[in-house]
Amino acid sequence: MNAYDKVKDLKWFHAIDFGEFASSGRFKPGNPQNITLYGAFELIDSIDITGASVLDIGTYDGIAAFGMTALGASKVVACDTYSNSAFILARSLLGLEDKVKYVPETQIRDLTTRFAAKEFDLVLCAGVIYHMLFPMQAFVRNREIIKDNGYLVMETPFAGDRDDSVLIFNGADPVVNEPYTYFVPTLSALVGMAQLSGFKLIATRVLKAPKRVTLLLQAVDRQELIDAEDTYPMIVQMLKRDTCDDEFRYKNLEAAPKVYSSTSLKKSIAPMREIDMNSEVVSWPYHPPKERPIAGQTRFEAEDGNTLKL
Repeated sequence: MNAYDKVKDLKWFHAIDFGEFASSGRFKPGNPQNITLYGAFELIDSIDITGASVLDIGTYDGIAAFGMTALGASKVVACDTYSNSAFILARSLLGLEDKVKYVPETQIRDLTTRFAAKEFDLVLCAGVIYHMLFPMQAFVRNREIIKDNGYLVMETPFAGDRDDSVLIFNGADPVVNEPYTYFVPTLSALVGMAQLSGFKLIATRVLKAPKRVTLLLQAVDRQELIDAEDTYPMIVQMLKRDTCDDEFRYKNLEAAPKVYSSTSLKKSIAPMREIDMNSEVVSWPYHPPKERPIAGQTRFEAEDGNTLKL
């Protein structure tokens, strides 16, 4: 069976460029694909990850992980809750089996047992936190596996029309038409959770429709957050006292040896930018042009790309 037929026989979430054709993406053919990753693509591309160790959490079909190999990362790990035949096929067709390690059967709660403390220079956590019953874990577990001064790129739907700091329970007050979305945060809630977990906000990218946000966060010392003017005042008081939750204590982080990341921003980036998916010019390895012929079927049945085929 040739490559086209292999791709044609599967259902896809990511549109991946295989050269003469691309896999079907999340949305109907002819529409922009991989749109929820547009912010992550831009923010990751602003970091020099040459020789870096990176982790793609919730990798799905793997386009972000595959792209980071092309951007120079020397160690690329991709994990997800279940093993995905589309990821395995795409990795094989792209010749990346020796460059991308796949760790399925892995969730956020497993990170500190699957990986070493301060193992990664960069972690991408896209399309994950709103599927979690305990979303704060997405920050604290990642803080433990990211090197000092390393980066976390966090992407999620958010309640962009609200300024208060809340997690909206999607089951009672639906913000997203998707039955596996449990909590939808506001931007200030995301920033606050990140600060309490030891991350400094570097930049924000907002997708106009659907309403999604991507944060570029840097793992910094507690004192740097305490001294920063943009840390929320109550969080400054929380940081000064450490947490009272044995699951995550700063004293434990601070007792461990420093492991500094060699990654850094390779260019200045705007702190905030809104992205229009219909006009955005996307440059990311393996992201296909619109005119590429399509093989395979989408995993989703609704035009908004949210409702799973159950």
